[in-house]
Amino acid sequence: MFILIIGWALVLGFLIAIGYIIGLLIGFVILGLALGYINSFLADAVWEMGTDNKIVTRFFHGVLLFIVLLIAELPMLAINYVFPHWLIIVIMFLIYVPIHGFVGLKVAEVFETSVNYQEEGGYWED
Repeated sequence: MFILIIGWALVLGFLIAIGYIIGLLIGFVILGLALGYINSFLADAVWEMGTDNKIVTRFFHGVLLFIVLLIAELPMLAINYVFPHWLIIVIMFLIYVPIHGFVGLKVAEVFETSVNYQEEGGYWED
């Protein structure tokens, strides 16, 4: 009986570990999709860029945005670690708002399509 309990505990532990890994992967996929959809929406709304509507493209859009933002955040994380004061955090937040916008713009330019979504008879036509 004791051996069965130990065996069941090992099997249960293995299943829980696999479930956490699968849940973590699903969470990262949802994060990538959410970042891709949000940046595509903002690119269309703010800069009037058309981006590809495929779900795989949106996923890679989000993954690239996450990686580039993570790299761009490294100096801010280092400064906040060296000088942990609330005023420094507020100043860095104000400095990094345009940097995040620039990063979002450049990532959206990577996934920009040549399709023009404007209606006919817009501003630029005679």
